[in-house]
This record gives sequence, C-alpha cells and structure tokens, in this order.
Amino acid sequence: MRSFRLFCLTAWIALGAATPTPAVEVPPEGTCPPYALRPGTDARPDQDVTPPIFVPGQFFKHDSLDRLRNYLPREVWERRHVFFYEGMRIQVGSCHRRYPAPEFFRAATRQNRESVHLDAEGNLIGYGGEGLPFAPDTIEDADPDAGWKWAWNYRYRYQGSGFRGPFRIIHLLRAGRKTERFEGKFFYLPLHGYPGPDERKGDVRFWAGGKFENPPISRGIAWRQIRKAKSDTDAARADDVFVWIPDERRVRRAPPASVGGIYMPTYTRGQQSGEGRFNLPDGTGSPGTSISLAEHQRRGFVGLLLRPNAYRFHFLRAQDVLAPINSDLLGYPLNPDLSFGPSGLSIANGRWELRRAVVIRGRKIKPEHNEGSITLYIDALTQAPLYMITRRRNELIKEVGIFVGRFTGSDPLAPKWNGSGDGFGNILPVAETFFVSGEGGWLRESFELRSDPPTEKERKSFTSTIRLQRGH
Repeated sequence: MRSFRLFCLTAWIALGAATPTPAVEVPPEGTCPPYALRPGTDARPDQDVTPPIFVPGQFFKHDSLDRLRNYLPREVWERRHVFFYEGMRIQVGSCHRRYPAPEFFRAATRQNRESVHLDAEGNLIGYGGEGLPFAPDTIEDADPDAGWKWAWNYRYRYQGSGFRGPFRIIHLLRAGRKTERFEGKFFYLPLHGYPGPDERKGDVRFWAGGKFENPPISRGIAWRQIRKAKSDTDAARADDVFVWIPDERRVRRAPPASVGGIYMPTYTRGQQSGEGRFNLPDGTGSPGTSISLAEHQRRGFVGLLLRPNAYRFHFLRAQDVLAPINSDLLGYPLNPDLSFGPSGLSIANGRWELRRAVVIRGRKIKPEHNEGSITLYIDALTQAPLYMITRRRNELIKEVGIFVGRFTGSDPLAPKWNGSGDGFGNILPVAETFFVSGEGGWLRESFELRSDPPTEKERKSFTSTIRLQRGH
C-alpha cells in the first residue's frame, strides 16, 4: 500500500511538472498593484492591507511623474522630457479591464488550435484568416517560438472590419524647430476575420489606401496597398502598391519593397515642366523622380501591422505598464486644437490604464535601411500595440513610440453591428506619437475612425485601383 501511494504521488508530481505553463497570466479585472514597501516596513497605520499604487479615477501630474517610472518602458522614461510636460494630467482608468472580441472571433481562435502552426522560419502555416492564430493560453513560457506566436497574434488581432476616417500627421523636423502638417483620409479593410460575403474569402489579406487633402504640395496624392495571403508563408512576397501622382495624371506602381506594415507614400510631390522633366520643390529632378515620390514613407501608421516572418522574434517578459489603450481624448478632426505639450509629441492627458503587456523583440532577418531590431509591448488580452521601440543595427535607438486606442464597445456613438456592440468590439488606433532620434518625430491624429463594415459603394472604391485615376 505504501509503495502504491508513493507511486501515485510520484505520478501526480510528474503530471504537474508536465502541465504547460502559459507565458503570460493576466490578473483578475480590477486588481491594481500595491505600493512597493521598503524592507522592514508595514502597511500604513490606518490601513489593514497595503494600499494600491493606482486607484481608478486618480490623477497624475508632472510633479508625481516618478510614481509612473516602473510602469513605463525604460526607453519612454528616458525620454520623459518629450512625452511628459508641465501641465499634463493623466487620469488612471481600470486595472486589467477586459475588452472582449465578439464570440465568432473567439470561436475561430479555438478552432485554430488543431490546424495552425509555424515552420522553422517563423512562417504561418494552416491559417485561414479567422480568429487569432494561437490561443494565448496555449503559448507556453518555455516555447522557443513564443515570440513569433505573440507577433502573429498581434498581426491578426481583432480589428473589426478595419478602420476608415480622416487623419492629420504633425511632422517635426530639425529637432522640433520646423513643423509640417498633412491631412487626408485613410482606410484599412481586412478581407478576413469578420462576417461578410463569401467573395471576400480569397487570397487577399487586406486592402489599404488613402488620399492627401492638405497642404497644396501634397493634395491629390492617392494610393492603394494590397497584401496577399502568400505573405504569411513568404516574407519576401512584396505588397502590390499603386500611387496616383496628380502632376503626371497617371497611376504609378510603387517600387518593390518589403513594407512591413501599412504603406504611406512620400508626403510631397513635384511639378512637371513642359519639357517632361519632373521637378521637385527645390528645383531639382529627373524623368525618374516620380518613382521616388511613390516610395514608402515611414510615418503615420507605423506599427499597426507587421510581417512577423521578416523577423526572428523572442519572448522577453510580461510587464505591467500604464498605457492609453482606451483614451477619452478628443483630437483632430473633432478637436483640431488639442495641445501636445512643448515637444509637440506628448499625449500625457486623458485616461491611461494599467495593462499586462507581452514584451517581444524581433531582429530583422534581412536588414534594410540600417534596420536592426524592434521591441513591441503588446496588450496580453487584446493584442493591441501599446509601445514600440526600434533600433539600428549598431543597437542605437532609432524610434520610440506610444499608441493611443479607443474601444468601440464602450463608445455610445460607435455603430452597433454583429462585430461590435455593448461591451464587446475592437480597439481603434485613434493616435500614435513617435520620437525619432536625430530628426524630431511625428504624431498622427485620427480621432474620428469607425470600424463598422463599409457600404457596398465604399467597398468597391476601396478595392479598386481604377478609382485612383479619378483621384480617389
């Protein structure tokens, strides 16, 4: 009998040891972290337990910024003079609030457990475009592919039927001594991941595009981007990108490039002379200059999408951070005069929430333009981006960015459809701000985005390159 009990105990221990441990576990909703007490000290005399460091509804101003230090990425804290300022007023929201996606998306995630996997190069195999490729609770902490799996989940997080609306980009040059503003309209239309007609279930993953409206030097530039499903299994598969250049009155195919995320053309255009010479605003140019005007500009919508198989990703850690994942700010176009502090890059106002972030780092497999690595802070529950840091090949920091989101399920003005309703929906990317070393930085505002399905007329316009010839 004793031997039998010993055998059962040994088997139970072995079974427990073999049970996979998720890489990230999120505390219950409403659980805020306690103060970190000094050794040998107890809770406050008037408290039975250690009080939380964050209380929903409390405000943080610049004089209490030190209390946020441990809940920001180190790279953001080191640039606090850019992202925070005298006059800031951050209000703490919920701790680890749940933002559920609709049931059809969660059901598709469960179905992917048996069919989706990665190959040795990080390519996504067997994924049909519905749900998350990997259920978060199945990603183990000891899995060598955990970084790649989180990256693919981030790429295919629930985004409703995409987003569309006006945008404004504030571009700071010469360390902020020169400012340029660009306005236009933009759309991102995924063709998988939400209910719709069967004809959408083809070999195209998404269409994206837009049009500049201001200033005059950019007015009329329009573009379309098409990404095929083959890019999931071949990182070298370039997107199809077409740009309408008004002065040429023709659609130009953009130079082949491995655009990792959402494409944005060069902001400015030249003027074509009577001799057929394409002149830039500075008076220079050549017959082939129009091609360079269709090159990808790394501004505006950086970090919203990614090619995970273009990097070798590793899971670093789970970390609690304060981030504006469901901000109540109102900026352009609803409030075009919103202040972003002396630096022009601060969004340290409105509601910020405590989130458990998945921190992953990816090194570019085939570096281009001095690209080295990317570090992403991804929300463990929604897979939405929170922070992003890029480094050059010499490991010097190139960019530090903060993302601002808004949850459609808690917005009473957001359209209600079977992909977003009361209490469930998606995180809209209403703004982002990036500090760029040696240049200054940029900030994009899109506070009037919508993610309900476009009308049939809009969808035909979005998924057509012919419409570009009409300047759309």
